[in-house]
Parts: sequence; structure tokens; C-alpha cells
Amino acid sequence: MVRIFRPAILAASFASAPLIAGALDLPAGAKLRADDTQSTGRATLAIARFDGDSVPTIAAEGQVLRQAWKVDGTSQTSFQVLVSLRDQMITDGFDILLQCQSVSCGGYDFRFEVGYFNAPDMYVDLGDYHYLSARKGDEFASFLVSRSKEAAFIELLQVSPAGSSATNAAVPRARPTVTERAVPSGPLGTQLETNGRTVLSGLRFATGSSQLTEEDVPILAELAKYLAQNPDRQIILVGHTDAEGSLDGNVALSRKRAASVKDSLIKLYGVNPAQLAAQGVGYLMPLAANLTPEGRELNRRVEAVLTSTN
Repeated sequence: MVRIFRPAILAASFASAPLIAGALDLPAGAKLRADDTQSTGRATLAIARFDGDSVPTIAAEGQVLRQAWKVDGTSQTSFQVLVSLRDQMITDGFDILLQCQSVSCGGYDFRFEVGYFNAPDMYVDLGDYHYLSARKGDEFASFLVSRSKEAAFIELLQVSPAGSSATNAAVPRARPTVTERAVPSGPLGTQLETNGRTVLSGLRFATGSSQLTEEDVPILAELAKYLAQNPDRQIILVGHTDAEGSLDGNVALSRKRAASVKDSLIKLYGVNPAQLAAQGVGYLMPLAANLTPEGRELNRRVEAVLTSTN
């Protein structure tokens, strides 16, 4: 675990941010990727899901701390990370204003009205993120939690009253190393039935092509098994691209790639065609900014979206 002490990053006179009685425990391996502090500032926290026009918020003024953390190597799901943070907040006397996950928050529309940092410091999977906001008197905090294939990401917002007692602790202190038992992230079926969608990791396409470069793909075998065990479930395969090239061209390519995955599931893995459909959205739903090679690689993907309603 990593212990975050209330920082005074601007100067020794910057007042402490009273969170979890001075510290917050994060999963082992958490590393600070970015931070921003204001001795006097204003921030907004979401208090309800996207209502069709905007995300309802509450404004908080005072000392503002924002941090982005990356947790390499953890097998914890984004929900498990969020629950640990939530429980610590409740223990410290905070009242939860809002807790939601990607679908219940409002998906794409909610995510792009909350959050401060961008990739690579903060990665957000639009189908697998969790948000929480909380309040204790004049203190406010929020968390945005998501994960990539390899790591979890946490964005923290903390607002505390002006005039809180200062501290010089500016660097998180690692607790003594202990062996942490890995928590299973759950099978593909659990991800589908919890989040409504999952990224099909391990797919490889030739550059500019819709053909898979490998026939034996473990994630497709897992999806085929799930569909065979649940013959009443239907899936839409949704292709996504980076932002290089025209929108029309990318939509067409993403649809072809999704169709290629569909064909493989039917021909190679014996999936019932009635359980599958294929669509493409090009670069309209990125997981990360397209400004870096890493971001563009994350955006090139095919997802499985569960469309069954019972």
C-alpha cells in the first residue's frame, strides 16, 4: 500500500488537505504521475449522473489538490479499487454524494465533463470507469478510477477550507513492503454483465487491414465459451480506430474489423451467428487522447457490448 500524506506542494505555507485523517491508502505499487495544487481555487464535483444535457455538479472553494496515480501490475478491477477508497472515506466520516460506474454515470457524456488529467498520466476506459464524490462539512473529495490492460489509474480531487493547518509533507511515503495477495479481476462474462462491455484484448490487425493476423486468440475463445454457456445472450462487436485519416474511412475500417472478428467467432469458434452483430464507430469514442503513439494504440480496438436485457 502507498500512503498519501496531505501535501503542501506550493510552499510550506500551503495548508494541508485533511483527507482520511491525514492519509489515504492506495494499492501497492501506486506511483504519482501528475499533480496540481492551488492555495485558493474553485472546483466542481459531480453529484448526479448525466441528465441528457449536462452533469449536475456542486462547486467547492478553498485549497484544491488534484493528483493522478498509476498502479502497475495490480489485478484489482476498477470497482475493487474504488470500493477500497470509498470505505476509507466513510470511515473518516465523509458522506457519499454520488457513486456510479460508466453506464450508470452516463458513459461518454459524463466522463468528458469530469476529470482533469489526460493520457498518459490518467487513462480512462469509457466502458470501465467508476466515479465517487464525497463531502464532510466544508471538505470535498472525488475519485475517478479506471484501468488499462496492465494498470489501474486513479484521479483524486480534494478541496479543503482555506486556513487549514499546514504540513511540509510533499512526497508520499511507501509503507513497509508486504506480500499482497492478488485479487482476481474476474472472467470476461463478469465484465460483460457488470460493465456491459469489455475490450477484446490481444487482437492484432495488419496496418490498414481488417484481417486478423492470428487465428488463435484466447479472448475470442473465452467469448465463444461465454456465449455457448449463455445462448440467450447477444453481443455487438464494436470496432474503434485512432484519429488518423478521415472519419468516414475510419468508420468503414472499424466496421470491417468488427465484422472480421464476428466471422472468426462463427467460423473458428462455432458461435451462433444469431448471437452476434458488428458495428464500427471510427475514432468517435477514444479511450485516450490521440496525441501520442500510446494513446492511438489504446484507441485501436474491438469491444464486445452486451445488448441482452434479461
